Amino acid sequence: MPSLYQFNETEILAFFLVLLRISAFLVTWPVFGVDSVPGPVKILLGLIIAVVLFPTVGWHAIQDTVGSEQIFWYAIREVFIGLAIGFLSRSFFYILSVAGQVISVSMGLSSIQLFNPAVGDRSSAFDQFLVGVGTLFFLAINGHHIFLGGLRDSFHLVPLSGELISTTYFGHMGAIIHEITAIGVKISGPILIAILFMNIAMAVIGRAVPQINVLITSLPVNILVGFMVMFVSLPLIIWQMHDLVDLTAERVFQMMRNF
Repeated sequence: MPSLYQFNETEILAFFLVLLRISAFLVTWPVFGVDSVPGPVKILLGLIIAVVLFPTVGWHAIQDTVGSEQIFWYAIREVFIGLAIGFLSRSFFYILSVAGQVISVSMGLSSIQLFNPAVGDRSSAFDQFLVGVGTLFFLAINGHHIFLGGLRDSFHLVPLSGELISTTYFGHMGAIIHEITAIGVKISGPILIAILFMNIAMAVIGRAVPQINVLITSLPVNILVGFMVMFVSLPLIIWQMHDLVDLTAERVFQMMRNF
């Protein structure tokens, strides 16, 4: 095994940049990047991945004489790229989180908030349920392998010696965030439509029978209808998750080509 003293300054700099991109990716990586995973585990995992990927990285284009200012900008660029890839890889769970929040609001359960480690914030019960199902599905289809492969390919699509981030990237990120919100609302569509028709029916009943307190009665009815439609449409939601993983991977590679 070669000694550390056998590496020149350029190789050490290249390994440092590779480690920065991988570490930034692991911070926002789905499932394994959550706060419940200990920091030392993330550090060790980052070092292992960096050692494995470093021989395949095209670091030879880095100049032998690099100034301190240029090293600083190289480091900022690698951190930004790693965070961007990790954020987009996590968009699958953000979509499910948006769907869960919309469903909870429509059912009147938005006040029940629990800490969700997958998104690092407090979320509703339905949010927790959908993200939990999505996590199991993500691991079952080896989704983490897909995005680790994307991280490996990023060093070829976005080499270490590349230029600074293009300004068109920010517009691309805005479009992706808009797409995440739209897909999340579409997933919650069946429950929203069912509750809408139930509210219309309750309004008609309230007009026909004024003695019924519609405001009090509609809450448990909405919850019951929401749960029924949720479990009926759950196979369809799980089927859509496979397309969501493919869409997320496609957006990651599209983003890397736009750097």
